[in-house]
Amino acid sequence: MKSFPTTSAFAAALFIFIAPLAAQAQTKPEKLVTRDELRACMNSEAAIAARRKELESRAKVSGEEVAAIRAEAEELKAEQERMGDDGRNFERFQRKAKAHNTRVLAAKSDAETFRADLDGMNKSVVAHNEKCGGISFLPEDKEAILKEREAAKN
Repeated sequence: MKSFPTTSAFAAALFIFIAPLAAQAQTKPEKLVTRDELRACMNSEAAIAARRKELESRAKVSGEEVAAIRAEAEELKAEQERMGDDGRNFERFQRKAKAHNTRVLAAKSDAETFRADLDGMNKSVVAHNEKCGGISFLPEDKEAILKEREAAKN
């Protein structure tokens, strides 16, 4: 009669075979890149950092604009309530409301543009990580690139 391995022995043998494959699938082996490839990755990283900084600045300005629009909306609401049925200041109120609505539309348009730019930056980050993640390079290549950049500043 044939003897089959026990379940635990079979599981251990399977684990010994699969474990290296799982580890290999999880960690991408480092790839030694050329100086040009390293330069491209460093340039990409710098461009992403600059773009991120610009988007953060835009987000701050946008947040301030949204807060100002909300405050203006509250003021308009209070003014409308004070005005009541008296039509004396109605034209003035309409001009203010029209200007406010134009400001709201501009803010919405800016927000849509910002979301599109943010999505584009996120795609750039993913592409950068796919290309430049897990690379290795020679220290002298990085030093040479940094010297090139410093010379270009002067």
